[in-house]
Amino acid sequence: MDIRKFFLRAVFAILLLELLSSVPVFAQDTLRLNIHEFIERGLRESTMLKARQQSVEIAGTRIQEAKASRILPNASANTAHGLVPGVKGTQGNPPGSLYLDPTLRNDWEDWAVFTRAEITAIQPIYTWGAISNAIKAAESGAKAAEATFQGEISQYETSLWELYYAKLLALELSRLVDRANSEFRRADRELEKLLEEGDDSIEDKDIYEFNIFRHEFDMMAEEVNENLKTVNRIWNLALNTDDDIVFLPEEQFLDALEVTIGDIGYYEQRAMVSRPEMRHISAVVDAAQHGLQVARAQNYPSFFLGLSASVAVTPNRPKQDNPFIQNRTNFSNLVYGFGFRQNLNFGIMKSRQDRSRIQFRQASYTKEAVTDALRLDLAERYKNVMVARSRIDNLGKAYNISNEWLRQEQLDYDLGFGDVKNLVDAVKKNLELEVALKQRTHDFNVSIGRLYRAAGIPFHELPE
Repeated sequence: MDIRKFFLRAVFAILLLELLSSVPVFAQDTLRLNIHEFIERGLRESTMLKARQQSVEIAGTRIQEAKASRILPNASANTAHGLVPGVKGTQGNPPGSLYLDPTLRNDWEDWAVFTRAEITAIQPIYTWGAISNAIKAAESGAKAAEATFQGEISQYETSLWELYYAKLLALELSRLVDRANSEFRRADRELEKLLEEGDDSIEDKDIYEFNIFRHEFDMMAEEVNENLKTVNRIWNLALNTDDDIVFLPEEQFLDALEVTIGDIGYYEQRAMVSRPEMRHISAVVDAAQHGLQVARAQNYPSFFLGLSASVAVTPNRPKQDNPFIQNRTNFSNLVYGFGFRQNLNFGIMKSRQDRSRIQFRQASYTKEAVTDALRLDLAERYKNVMVARSRIDNLGKAYNISNEWLRQEQLDYDLGFGDVKNLVDAVKKNLELEVALKQRTHDFNVSIGRLYRAAGIPFHELPE
């Protein structure tokens, strides 16, 4: 078994998890989780996913902003305040006719507070689809953000799926190491007994081979123990455990998943519909198409209703009665009507339209590329599953044969006419095949999860 490969997988899993909090290793109570409960809790405790979800919330606010542009998109209120001198004349005209006095001058000894307020508003009536397409583009952008988030969830679920079976493999290998150590101690005692009895069947090379194999096994056992510690730490990080609870897999042993593998065409159909990447790129294409429609609408004049209201009050500057004479410091005015607005910078509008058209083509080509990439990825995952299943079948048969060989050698040895070298060889081969079978079982279960992820099939459709 390639222990280093297993260790690298475990380290890679912890990089994917990207969790922030650390928890103690020791615990008092034990709680067992099946694969689906483990994934559910891992997703719930992930601060990384909580941060990513905010992108979806931000995209939702853009929809609200686009919809709000339908009602009074340009509305503002402004005020101005200050000190203004009064006026005085020598002809004694009434306050409403002061403009008739040619001697009217500023009165620098009479000051008052000047206040002016202005409200302007424009309501679009017809914009050639600019507003409606902007809303649709924002909605498509929100769908793209949601699909991206779902893709991150799917990737994280796959990491948790692999971590769960990494834990099962580590526990299995740890038990195997304990059992093998017991067998090694027994074999060591028997070998010493034969040497003390002067058994001629024991050669020096047999002793050397046994000791070399023992040290090689000790090295592997140390790696297995360290890997188990690493996986335990990753579990604690993924589940955000406290001091009182330790989580373990519900299964006691690592067995191959009992799942029916369909034709690759079935998985391709599911992938084209269910993969978050496909939903994301489809939403991007829609957003680009609506953006192009918005750019085209800028070439035409928009029809709108307008309103402008203003009022100014200054106590020491009376309002004049003549409607053609306006005192800018004391008046009221209301204007409303309709009009047309046309952007006359046709060069910029053409450039924006060309850019939108290129972005739409780019999104369309990207969709085709993503489709091809997903098919290639699915084909690779499907191949890995088929190869992994074949390896399990053949390794299982080889392991059964090694069990028969080991039993025969043990029986011969117990009866007194067995060969120690043959017994050691049988033990060695049986151990190697058992380790390899556990590793390949782990690889098969992991490859099933990756296949389902590549096909966009939820993990809850897999057996526990």
